[in-house]
Amino acid sequence: METELSQPAVLNWDSVMHKEARTKDGKTIGYIAAEDEECIYVLSSRHKEYMIPKSRVMEFDGSVVLIDLQSGKIGRYKMP
Repeated sequence: METELSQPAVLNWDSVMHKEARTKDGKTIGYIAAEDEECIYVLSSRHKEYMIPKSRVMEFDGSVVLIDLQSGKIGRYKMP
């Protein structure tokens, strides 16, 4: 029996730069400002910064990056 491997949510991380990031319950976090091998860096309009593991990205539709977290859990990724 052949199993199909799932594609990663994002194939080209440069394509998510300056795109909106939202939690899976629809709350806007901010905009993606940078990325590295492990994380994306999101800036919010409230001058907060988040470092979110790429493994938490569940979908990218070309304009919005959907993060696999509820809005109440995003605070654990806030940068000091």
